[in-house]
Amino acid sequence: MKLPYASVAVVGTGRLLPEVVCCLLQAGHHVQLSELSSCGVDLSILSDGALSGEALEEIGNRLELVAEITALSPVDLVILITPEDLQTKRESLQAISRIVPEDAVLAVNTESFSLEELWGDCAHTGRIIGLNWVRPAHVTLFAEVIATSDTPTDLLEQMMYLLEKHWNKDPYVVYGGRSIRSRLLAAMIREAFFLVEQGYVGVEDIDRACRNDAGYYMPFAGNLRYMDLMGTNVYGVVMEDLNKELATDQNLPSFFQNIFQENPYPGMESGKGFYGYEQGAGNLEEKNLLVFAQKIRALMDRFPFPRDKQSENEAAVKESMPFTHKNRSL
Repeated sequence: MKLPYASVAVVGTGRLLPEVVCCLLQAGHHVQLSELSSCGVDLSILSDGALSGEALEEIGNRLELVAEITALSPVDLVILITPEDLQTKRESLQAISRIVPEDAVLAVNTESFSLEELWGDCAHTGRIIGLNWVRPAHVTLFAEVIATSDTPTDLLEQMMYLLEKHWNKDPYVVYGGRSIRSRLLAAMIREAFFLVEQGYVGVEDIDRACRNDAGYYMPFAGNLRYMDLMGTNVYGVVMEDLNKELATDQNLPSFFQNIFQENPYPGMESGKGFYGYEQGAGNLEEKNLLVFAQKIRALMDRFPFPRDKQSENEAAVKESMPFTHKNRSL
């Protein structure tokens, strides 16, 4: 299948912008860039600067800088990179929707707002999708697509093909609602803030706990597959205890309870947890995890965690550790 949306316009501002442009140029798109600021696009960031001068020149020939959005030529896809501000996103979408072809797909980054909140007076809302990135956008696997009931199936299929086969992403689709990445991060950060504020740990302790535990398994499996690998039933027991403190809902979710009803000891070893597994998969993945962890450890050792002198504020917090839990509602 040929490259979908061969002609793309990127409009916006911020540090993410040049990385998104580089991702598209790597994939072979012709890109029109209309900056709302002067961040500039440094093509040398491609492939960590390993491309030859001739290759960079060829890529650069597919990039056109456009001073005003009204000067954009017709394109198949517009990617908006805007600040996380509702009015800014609405105005950007409305302005773009007036000047590009009616069948052009409009993809906007949105961490905090649903697509319905962004539509405003835009026509043809089915062509508007959410598309979230993380930095560095031309390197990471992350891509989050947000769709609604108005989003045509063929549009989503083409976008997923583009993301996987040409942009080298590992994408997923959120049907309705807001970014799941932001919700997961916000929950983790909220808990981290609580632990620091209450004096249980310092800022550096939080980062070490995340880096030295989740930092090993997250790139390997994600949260739920890792639970299967370690023993899903163990996490069920832990959640029953911690939920009393961490959430207003004191019960395990019904889909998780159903897993235990089907299998008292769910997980990779038993062949069924959140996922289904062939016999022996657990032993193989245990070995793979060890190899992966060793490589991750070697990489982490190349980029050691900074051991800065503890701040006076953090030291004071640790001295006043109450070691008592306070009631809270999350």
